Amino acid sequence: MVLLADIVSDDENAVAEAASQIVRFANARTGEGFIAVTPEARKKFWLDRSRTAAIARHTNAFKINEDVVIPLHRLGDYSDGIERINIELSMQNKLKLVDTLAEFFRGHLPMDSENTALSADELIGERREGALELLAEVKERWQWMLDNLDAPFADYRTRYPHAPLDNPDAQPETLFKAQRDFQLRVSWKRELLEPLENMFASNNDIPLLAAVRKIQQKVLRGRVFVALHMHAGDGNVHTNIPVNSDDYDMLQTAHKAVARIMALARNLNGVISGEHGIGITKLEFLSEEEIGPFRAYKQRVDPNGHFNRGKLLPGADLTMAYTPSFELLGAESLILEQSDIGTISNMVKDCLRCGKCKPVCSTHVPRANLLYSPRNKILGVGLLTEAFLYEEQTRRGVSLKHFEELSDVADHCTVCHRCVKPCPVKIDFGDVSVAMRNFLRKTGNKSFNPGTAIGMAFLTAKDPATIKAMRTGLVGIAYKAQRLGNNRARNLG
Repeated sequence: MVLLADIVSDDENAVAEAASQIVRFANARTGEGFIAVTPEARKKFWLDRSRTAAIARHTNAFKINEDVVIPLHRLGDYSDGIERINIELSMQNKLKLVDTLAEFFRGHLPMDSENTALSADELIGERREGALELLAEVKERWQWMLDNLDAPFADYRTRYPHAPLDNPDAQPETLFKAQRDFQLRVSWKRELLEPLENMFASNNDIPLLAAVRKIQQKVLRGRVFVALHMHAGDGNVHTNIPVNSDDYDMLQTAHKAVARIMALARNLNGVISGEHGIGITKLEFLSEEEIGPFRAYKQRVDPNGHFNRGKLLPGADLTMAYTPSFELLGAESLILEQSDIGTISNMVKDCLRCGKCKPVCSTHVPRANLLYSPRNKILGVGLLTEAFLYEEQTRRGVSLKHFEELSDVADHCTVCHRCVKPCPVKIDFGDVSVAMRNFLRKTGNKSFNPGTAIGMAFLTAKDPATIKAMRTGLVGIAYKAQRLGNNRARNLG
């Protein structure tokens, strides 16, 4: 667990004392404390904080945020419960990897046979069967561990005396506690990759090992995990589950994890209506006894449904929702994968909304409007992406208004790339703008702007006579006419 605390006070001594006390707390619990005192250390602290905040880096469209409130004396039990869910999800993902690798080794294996007269099967020889035996052995042990997390650790040592241990001297009570405390790890690198590398160690085997690593990365991308962000002292826990919206199986796994999390919170005498309220993902977990008084009050004060129409009323859960609807995300996945909208969405998905890009942006002019900083344009792109996906899925046809708004966002960029340097996750909105313009041209929805067309013609002209003529017209005549019109308008008030 990593805790990042920003301690602020007008009293320097008080800050130092509070920081030291926190470090002592950590040291007393076999932890490690780090105080960012020097400018270099503070820079490292904020860099780590930005990396921690970039949980969106693990997502394609959204993360499921199921905040709950847990009694303070049960927070440790909640953390243990979430850790158990994470261990189970991790082991399920690794078992899926074993099955995928087994299927791979039963099929045609890529080998480099250019420098030999032997066929791929002859090069592989009996090693195929050796790899399948290794996978079967590892799968049996990992499956037993998953099925027996509450078994005494001694049972594991007796059943698998030669299995690797991270701490051979440890004596945890159960298999779960051994994994929770990192005394026992399920490691694909140590238990699968290293033996396979030893088994396939020649130059002819390089393509095969590259394919194995590629398979692992693909399977790992679908791993679901739960990340906790807690408020110090009030029991409010943000329970985040990053998901890739182009992976339907991952979304279903995450939805099942949410149900377990809600049950865990209730079993600890917690409540599921945390800081961010109920929304649509938690409504199904509320009983009629809990939600009934609100609905009766809503009916009494707003019988016509003018305020937040339909919210927290029957049918307002995920059943009919668009995002994050688990019913429709299968279609969304196909749209994202097979369209340029998916590419654009992927380019901006890591944005932290920090606003560090605003001071350097040429189109961000606060006294004129606040819409065209890179951050706000990214927000606009996200909303327009949702609008495109919604209308594609509901077969309503994409509104031309959406294309106009997308064109407006794309045109308010000079493609200077200055927004990249201050960005913690290195989003280049210049590249995003170019991708958006290409998408609009490809779909035939790029709006025509005479000024833009003339400017681009001038910039791309190569003939000296053409350049001279256009410069005379633009600078010598058009600018003078613009200034004349401006002066006349001022005189007329």
